[in-house]
Amino acid sequence: MCSDARLLMWLRAVKLLGRYQGKNGQIDIVECSWDGTRVYFEEGIRQSQATPGGESVFTYVKLMDELLSRSEQILVLGCGGGNLATRLSRLGKRLTVVDVNPISFVLAHRYFDLPDEVPCIVSDFRKFVFDDRKYYDGIAIDVGGPGFRFTEEFDVETCDAIRARLAPGGRIVMNVLVANDIDPIPDRIAARLAGEELRTWIVDEQFIEDRNAVIACIPEKTLGSRAALDRVMHHSHERWAIRRGRLRSRDLACGLR
Repeated sequence: MCSDARLLMWLRAVKLLGRYQGKNGQIDIVECSWDGTRVYFEEGIRQSQATPGGESVFTYVKLMDELLSRSEQILVLGCGGGNLATRLSRLGKRLTVVDVNPISFVLAHRYFDLPDEVPCIVSDFRKFVFDDRKYYDGIAIDVGGPGFRFTEEFDVETCDAIRARLAPGGRIVMNVLVANDIDPIPDRIAARLAGEELRTWIVDEQFIEDRNAVIACIPEKTLGSRAALDRVMHHSHERWAIRRGRLRSRDLACGLR
């Protein structure tokens, strides 16, 4: 079947719920007829997909949720459809959500059931962490979009500012896009975020190009409940695996970038 025919079939199987203009371009919210989930597209890139009640279908969101299970006061950098924030709020976590795109908060409330009581702040995430003076025992990072450059946005100074917002015993969990198996980006950013205080882990799905990976920077020697993480990783056909970060901040200082 030709690609145009497949596209036509897909378009017939979804319903456009809304079209909006955001800071990074056009945002489309569509509903899938086969399972009722709603998809948040930004300039054609699928940023979120969840039930109308806000339950994400993405494994990486479920992994971030599990990795933040020990945290109670959480800073969430990046909203999109708000699926991670919705889940954490329902678990009783106290949240502050930051996004540069104000329309994201509107859409997260309207289409993905983000609770009204969750504090939402419109700001560039870098400006926010440099200006903020509060401390959190968990920081969740899920930012990006068309043209976003992770290594530039998460330079050493920004990563130091993020880590400085951690309360003692706190942890950082981040979603990052990975081009391929030899892409150094997750290890570089993990080392920058961890500094000398935290240990780094990467939860990744090998052999997939342009994929999501989850960085975890934590104070403990173990990643948490491996049984709980295994349940999340193995609930579908995806092949996620856990490994230690390959770099430390001192490696970056020595030029291993």
